[in-house]
Amino acid sequence: MKFSKLFEEFSDAGLSPAEQVALTRLYDRMSLSEGNSNFYDKQQNAYYVTYSREDMASKLNVSTNTVTNIFKSLRKKGWLIIKQRFNSTNRIFLPISLKTKNCTAKTQKLVSNKTEYNNTNKKSHNKNDTKKYVESLELDGIAQSLTNKAGFSLRLVSQLKALSFNKPDILYDYGKLILKAKRMALRFSVAKNSNLRRFETNPLLNEYLENHTEPIIRNANRKAKNRYGYMIESFKNLFEEAIDNYSQYIHDKNDIEKLFPENIVF
Repeated sequence: MKFSKLFEEFSDAGLSPAEQVALTRLYDRMSLSEGNSNFYDKQQNAYYVTYSREDMASKLNVSTNTVTNIFKSLRKKGWLIIKQRFNSTNRIFLPISLKTKNCTAKTQKLVSNKTEYNNTNKKSHNKNDTKKYVESLELDGIAQSLTNKAGFSLRLVSQLKALSFNKPDILYDYGKLILKAKRMALRFSVAKNSNLRRFETNPLLNEYLENHTEPIIRNANRKAKNRYGYMIESFKNLFEEAIDNYSQYIHDKNDIEKLFPENIVF
């Protein structure tokens, strides 16, 4: 009965059969998350589910690329909010309540005061507001992950948000690209346990990014034939310079401490 009810509502919304089946499984899993504090996002004030694309592909007997396209379509239609997180599982929110056939209370507040429009205009407006809310939620989730998980400074994340025009997919791609460039810079030159490779213990990593990220991205978008290649190489060189300079700073500091121990009285 539960599956039949969900399929009916999804069908009425014009979703494809594959989208209906995927949503059914997500809402079914959400029924287990609700009331479970382990699946409650305090920042977003909402329950969430985790469902890997590989797991969904296995359930639907399709490829992971097909699942990616399904999720992308459902996000655009306002059925999914995916909070992308670096070095951790993505969180999936379901903003539309099937019990009321409307958006959840938090989303509904955004659209409840537009009573002067006719029904057609109302639907269009509500859809646009819901889309903006979804993008805002995803953007905040990615920004938080870049700060808490990846180690980016608040100033750097603020710059990246502006450069991405507050588009969550673009912000996520920028963060992913910068972290890839960092891995490339560290691959052969720095030991895995070295403090030189961590944002928390090498202040030059964030400092150099804060000073150079904007010109790198703007130049790539304006005049580079291969935007991706230009940014990867530029950020890799930036990380290598920050690592070399901080390594030299530590070396010089140690030499000074050897020459002038703290217990020497002048």
